[in-house]
Amino acid sequence: LIFSCSSNKIKPDFDRETMIYEQNLSEIFDGEHYYQNYLYGKFSSIKIYNENYKAAILYLHGRGLNPNEQNLAYPIRTQMSNTFNTYSIQLPVLKKESTYFEYTKIFYDSDERIKSTIENILSANNELIIIAHSCGVHMLMSYIRNHTLSSHIKSIILIGSGAVDKGQSLLKPYPYDKISVPVLDIYGENDFSLVLKKSKDRREFIEDISSKSKQIEIKLSNHYHDDNSSEIIDQVKKWLSTL
Repeated sequence: LIFSCSSNKIKPDFDRETMIYEQNLSEIFDGEHYYQNYLYGKFSSIKIYNENYKAAILYLHGRGLNPNEQNLAYPIRTQMSNTFNTYSIQLPVLKKESTYFEYTKIFYDSDERIKSTIENILSANNELIIIAHSCGVHMLMSYIRNHTLSSHIKSIILIGSGAVDKGQSLLKPYPYDKISVPVLDIYGENDFSLVLKKSKDRREFIEDISSKSKQIEIKLSNHYHDDNSSEIIDQVKKWLSTL
């Protein structure tokens, strides 16, 4: 569906989002599901909130996934909740098999979801750390390109950064120049080829931003980090403790 006469915007697949909710989010036991309002309607969000905590983590999932997917979203939002208020949101999706180039046409929508989520989180927390995986990194970088990062965002963690489909490349370079906080770049030893190929470039970019930035390769892990969430969480906690 064409969103406007502009060919670089299409509508997200809201029917698929409804299906994702019914299959994955309608019965949340660890945390609370709620709908977050934004410019184009509302979207699913999950939080684990403790009023004694004043620092939060926001998790942005990968392409076509959901805020409670089992490889990374669920482990991160639950296992980090003993120190942080955690939030995980439904990013816009398209039909299955859609490519990176097609997903760039709904970044205008993810920009607004991330914007409203950050505002909501910072109304109840003093500090925010953002963790993004795969297409969630693309969407976070689109938001950063089009908005000014709040000074309450203290660090950014990118997992599987720069992943695109075979034969495709990033349409726009990531706006590292608009980031001034430490960045942790995580990728798997068996990650997608472009993620591996560009790892040295990414390391140089993030080290230019801050001496506290770091890049970590997770041995024997793939792009989705199947069964490796505990190591990622350990590395994230270890790095955060150095800031």
